[in-house]
Amino acid sequence: MTATPPAKSAVRRAGSNLRRFKTGECTPEQFDEALKTVIGFRAQFSEPLVVVQTELRRIHEALNMQGEPSQQVTQRLKKLATILDKLTRESGLDLSRMQDIGGCRMVVETLPHLRLVEEEVRRSWGDNLGHVKDYIESPRDSGYRAVHMIVKENGFQIEIQLRTEAMHSWAVLVEAFSGVAGENFKQDGGHLIQDFLRLMSEHAALSETGVTVSQSQLDRMHTLRNEVIEYLDASNEA
Repeated sequence: MTATPPAKSAVRRAGSNLRRFKTGECTPEQFDEALKTVIGFRAQFSEPLVVVQTELRRIHEALNMQGEPSQQVTQRLKKLATILDKLTRESGLDLSRMQDIGGCRMVVETLPHLRLVEEEVRRSWGDNLGHVKDYIESPRDSGYRAVHMIVKENGFQIEIQLRTEAMHSWAVLVEAFSGVAGENFKQDGGHLIQDFLRLMSEHAALSETGVTVSQSQLDRMHTLRNEVIEYLDASNEA
């Protein structure tokens, strides 16, 4: 027997209770009920997610992109712990309207390829294309670059991330540094490692547009690299 999908009002209440539990304002019973609601809500994104991934793979093949579609196009459902973290970080966020519970990512070779895919996504979803964030034209302070597109599939919002191989390698490096240092460097910030990663992203952006990195920029990169190594060595000795 298929479970009845939770109503939007129940999802909003569940998100609020999860946020309140983090601050001790929600009972364990309310938390358990909220968690069940969120699990049911999250599960609803599975089928629309597959539909979006299938269409992205079709686009990949139609444009004769390099690599296997199964490797270049991936999908994921946001983890419960990540949903809780986002709810507590962004005050007033309505869980029922969270746009990235279901997400697909396509990694392409070059920036021109990425723009071709972006146009195909716009064409494929038409009026069902929602908000688009171009972090290539306007990178985040962290240095993160990509294009995020929200599409509506079967009534559910699915996020599509488009990255070049250079952008994806940078994002993977951020994850690696976060794991080694035990800190989350994915968000904007002024940590030494974040300064280094931001400069790396700027260099990659210049290279992708055919602009030569200046010697002063290379010198700054070298200096920051040595400072990061010293910081990590000191952290490991502590």
